[in-house]
This record gives sequence, structure tokens and C-alpha cells, in this order.
Amino acid sequence: MDESTREKLEQELKFLKESFEAEVISREEFEKGKERIEKKLQGNGDNGEFFESENFNKTEPEGKKEEIQEETKEKQKEPEVSEQSTAGAVKEEKIQGKKDNKIFRYAVVFAVLTLMVFFGYSLLIKNEAQGNNEKEIQLTPLCSSNSDCVQDGKQGNCEDPGKISAKCQYPKIIKTKVIVLNDRNNCFNCDTGRILGIIENWFGELNVTEINLNSAQGKELADKMGVNVLPAYILEGISNKPAYSQIKQTFIIKDGSFILSESAAASTFYFRRENMPNKLDVFIKEGDSSNIKAEQNLEEFLNNFPNAEFEKHSSEDDLAKELGINVFPAFLVNNRVKFSGVHPAEIIKDNFCSLNKMDECDKELQSNLV
Repeated sequence: MDESTREKLEQELKFLKESFEAEVISREEFEKGKERIEKKLQGNGDNGEFFESENFNKTEPEGKKEEIQEETKEKQKEPEVSEQSTAGAVKEEKIQGKKDNKIFRYAVVFAVLTLMVFFGYSLLIKNEAQGNNEKEIQLTPLCSSNSDCVQDGKQGNCEDPGKISAKCQYPKIIKTKVIVLNDRNNCFNCDTGRILGIIENWFGELNVTEINLNSAQGKELADKMGVNVLPAYILEGISNKPAYSQIKQTFIIKDGSFILSESAAASTFYFRRENMPNKLDVFIKEGDSSNIKAEQNLEEFLNNFPNAEFEKHSSEDDLAKELGINVFPAFLVNNRVKFSGVHPAEIIKDNFCSLNKMDECDKELQSNLV
């Protein structure tokens, strides 16, 4: 084997090994190629020597010798073609592998781009749909009827119901003006909460101003309105209120103002009457069971307050008519402050002692009804 052929076979073997290490060919392909090349490296050397000895020993005719030499040359050329073909095939396989890798990478990139485009389009469609929904919500009418217009418990009116231009209108609430004339310092039961609650139920929200009777404004107002009992409730501008026509009999009209009657106002302080300390009057309706029980509870109080000035009156008494008392039993403390109902001795004592200072006020009486 000549040096050139051996060198080509060794290069082919080296290239085959590199292809295997680069994972271009499999181990099986590598082993087969290696075995083939090694056989050539060993076999061709022997064959070359064999042909040489044959050529030197044989005596052939000149023409025949030339034919043999041509055949030998052709045979020597065959391995070169085969070797070149094998190297080319391996190289093509490597190039093909690289092409396949590039195609795979291109396929991955294409798939990623496709997914990005798909999700981007989906997000765009979703945002457009959301925007359309928001537009639809904005275009929804604010109200379709008056029942849709309720705010803080107040009923409003729906203008252009069911249309895009629909809106709720809440009329300005005009509060009912109420002046309360009172004297809490000299009256233990002149609370106004219950009566103001009733008035609010009649006329809606109130604008309440309380004036002290003992102020110059209070005295002037009491004289102007002819008020004799406190608390007094003076209202303004209620004649146009829907409820007024049903309850107008409970008001006294004076100088354009509406004064709640003494009975409707449950007024208790007869401030124009003379103050008579340590005095207690009781008004009893004869034969009534609750009045009888009231007298029994009153007995303990009288036994413990011997210095109190006490007087009993019937329901037909002139004083009862003068004071307008129509609920019995009723009590009058110091000739000025009234309270009604059946009470235990302890409550009677507390009411009496709220306006009077007596040693007996420190005593503790029966707190339950007899």
C-alpha cells in the first residue's frame, strides 16, 4: 500500500471517530466503519506485496504483462474511490445532522412565536370585550322608575325613566321648624324626646330649637303665645303638610304659629301657678281599682313624711278641671308639677324630694307596688 492511500485511510478513520464523538453517527456505524478501514489498512499492504511478487516472478508475454499491469492499476484505484465515497458520506451525514438541528431550532422558534401571537391576540380580544362591557355598563340607565331612586331612606323622582339621560332627583327636604319652650331646672319630668318623636312621625325631619323659659326671649314668647304649661311646642309652616289635615284639632293657631295643645303635649309644669314647697296633691277617681291601689302605696309615703302638706281631690274637683287633668290617679308637687299613674312609695318620694329638701328624703321606702 502506498503512503498516500494509507494516509487517506487514516484520515477517514480519524474523521469517523470525530463523527461518532459529535454524535453524528451511532456506535454501530462507527464500529462497522472502523473495522472496514482497519481491514483495508492491513489487507491492502499484503495484497500490494503479493501483486508485486507475482509481477516479478511471472514471465508473461509483453502484451499480457501490460494487461496485468493495467488491471493492477485499476484495482489500486478502486479503494481510493470507495474511501472518498465513505468520507463524503460521513461528511454529508454530519452536514445533514447540522441541518436537522437547525430545522429543529427553527421549528421551536416558530412554535414559540405562534404561541405568542395566539395569546397576544386572545388578550387583545379579551380587553376589547371588557371595554365593550364597560361601555354597556356606562350606557345602562341610572333609573327606570321612582322606586330606583331611594337614598338614605328618602324617596326621589326618576327623570326620563329607562333612557340614557335618566337621573334621580331628590327634592330638597324642608325640615319642620319646632320651638320648644321649657324649664328643666324646675321640672323633674319635662323631657321632650317622646313628643318630638311623635311630631317627627307626623311631619318628617325637624329643626328643633329649645328656649329656656327664664330667659328674656322665653318669657316674651310665653306671653305672646299664651303658654301656661311646659314643655310647650310651637311649630311653623305645617298647614301644607299632608298629615296636618288629620291632626289639626290637636293644634292651637296663634299669630301664624301652631301650638300643640297641653293634653297632646303631655305638659306637666304649670309654671304660672304659685310655688308652694312641701305640698303634695293627689287626684283620685272614686271606685277605680287602680286608684285604690295608688292610695295604698301613697299611705307609706304619708306615714314617713308627716310634715308634708297633703290634700286629696276627686276627679270632679274644681282644681282637677282647672288643671285639665283627665288621667287618674294624678299627683301635683308644690302646686306646680304634675305626674300621673300608679307608683310605689319610693317613686312618689323621689318625685317629691326632687323639688323639696326635707330630712325624710334620706329614708328608703318600698320600691314595689303594694
